Amino acid sequence: MRSFEGQHSDNVAIKRTREEKQRQMAQLKEQLATLKAHAAPSIREALGKRIAELDAELRQPPKPPREGREAREDSPRPRRENRPSVYRSEDTGPGARSAGPTAASAFASPRRRS
Repeated sequence: MRSFEGQHSDNVAIKRTREEKQRQMAQLKEQLATLKAHAAPSIREALGKRIAELDAELRQPPKPPREGREAREDSPRPRRENRPSVYRSEDTGPGARSAGPTAASAFASPRRRS
């Protein structure tokens, strides 16, 4: 089955915040320090390479925040009104109407209906 454009299985880098990158780098350094002496050299190289990449990314100045992403009070779209719930259990407050026969009465024996 083929993936569609933008699916998570695509070979696309995961976008992380600066704090997440710092946390990940600390975790990787800890993993590298706690590796056993008999660990494969390729594991050490991979961890060292990823730590170096994260270090290079963190040395760059942070990007300025993008404009227009905050929730503004003068938003052009009006807020939606609260809609009634689609779940009957949540519609038990004042003004709630019955949506028809209950499950117990719908599946009851036809002989017992009055």
